[in-house]
Amino acid sequence: MQKHFILIAISLAFLISCQKESNNNVNNYIESGSALIVNEGGYTRNNGSISYISRDNQVVNNIFEKSNNGQIVGDVLQSFTRVGNVGIICANNSQKVIFVDARTFKQVGEITTGTDYPRFALGVTTDKAYISNGSSSGTVLVVNMKTFAVTKTINVGDGPEEMLLSNGKVFVANSGGFGTDNKISIINTTTDAVVSSITVADNPGEMEKDAQGYLWVLCKGNVTYPAPTYAPDRQSAAKLVRINPSTNTVDREIEIIPATADYSAADNLAVSGDGSKLFVCIDDKVYQLPYTATALPATPVISRLFYGLDVHPFTGEIWGLDAGNFNEAGKIIRYNSNAEAVDSFKVGIIPNAVYFNL
Repeated sequence: MQKHFILIAISLAFLISCQKESNNNVNNYIESGSALIVNEGGYTRNNGSISYISRDNQVVNNIFEKSNNGQIVGDVLQSFTRVGNVGIICANNSQKVIFVDARTFKQVGEITTGTDYPRFALGVTTDKAYISNGSSSGTVLVVNMKTFAVTKTINVGDGPEEMLLSNGKVFVANSGGFGTDNKISIINTTTDAVVSSITVADNPGEMEKDAQGYLWVLCKGNVTYPAPTYAPDRQSAAKLVRINPSTNTVDREIEIIPATADYSAADNLAVSGDGSKLFVCIDDKVYQLPYTATALPATPVISRLFYGLDVHPFTGEIWGLDAGNFNEAGKIIRYNSNAEAVDSFKVGIIPNAVYFNL
């Protein structure tokens, strides 16, 4: 499903692009420093896709189709991740999870049972992965990465989203789905069972790990859309919450949108490769925080609306994902480490995430 807040594209001057488009089958989509772009596509339009951007700026769109004889990857792609030599694609509205050879992108497996709303995958070991699933009462699916079969289903909170692995535990953000939740579930990766939970602010969804190993959680706050106007009505503040994974406790909260700001939305938490800087989008602004921050900076580093955001782990470049009019090809806009726009790349429809090959 597309994101809860409808983003309104802002028209700015066009950037000079250094894009080199290619229709060739690269056959090596794991080049270190390259990137894979998840293009979710329009809801019910079955036009989700994956784009590849090499280190030398060669762009190949629709790589799944190119590697699988024109087969469509799915409707509303949510995420891609890699576990060893296998890539995992979660397709929400197709209610399936696809496994591909990460180098060639040829399909090697698929799960369609128990995947009513697959969101994110996480490699626990090279032989085991977790997949968050569910728009209301949520689950985490335990997947055998050799057989591509679900071996266990773990009940968590409502609307589980991103997951992080730390100290032999997996932390699951329960976003509330189309409602509300305020818990982080903690799974023991040896027993594949929930052992505890942490109460944070409302609607946690995205998580990143900083240079000290702390977990930062973007809690978007509870927002309702009452009739007859269905205008957003903010019920609680949006916050960045820091968790100590050794003690399973919250040790810091930063309010980034007060509960009175009805029309403001927080999204797209990202971290620099060294874990020293955090980035978060609030409406049409991107803020940069040091991992020692106790408050949101007064001034953003970029003023532009993005549907997704990430930071290149090697170069420190900020990659902003622009969905445009949500019907035509979107683009990636790259900024250097000083937040100065450098170039742009045309990708698929509604780009929402970047996976960087390490």
